Amino acid sequence: MLEIAALEKPAGVTCRHSTGTACGIYPARPSACAQWDCLWLKIPALPDRLRPDRSGVLFSLDLRAPEAGSVEGACIVGRVVGRTRPEQERSIAAAFAMFVREGSLPVWQVDGRYATRLHPGGEGTARG
Repeated sequence: MLEIAALEKPAGVTCRHSTGTACGIYPARPSACAQWDCLWLKIPALPDRLRPDRSGVLFSLDLRAPEAGSVEGACIVGRVVGRTRPEQERSIAAAFAMFVREGSLPVWQVDGRYATRLHPGGEGTARG
């Protein structure tokens, strides 16, 4: 759950316009929402079980890394946004591995306030 300044929505909080299955203001949503892409919707290789509300992980293409003070630039971010179940862990790990293998963008895993860069180099964890 991302921060959306235009809606005064902080990160980690469900948007007040969420109906639980869709956006209640979709036709009039702010540009930050309209320009954002959920990679589960865009990449056919991500199976149905990795839909964010089912897997608890949201994969997105972000314009800057989720680490304070990081350089701006496109990256893949997998955010834990819900409760993940043990039977999904293999699929989640496979999705991260797919993005790392593709290799053209940095890949980050975010869980709460912790962001871990998996690619390039898997160089540790930062606290945001």
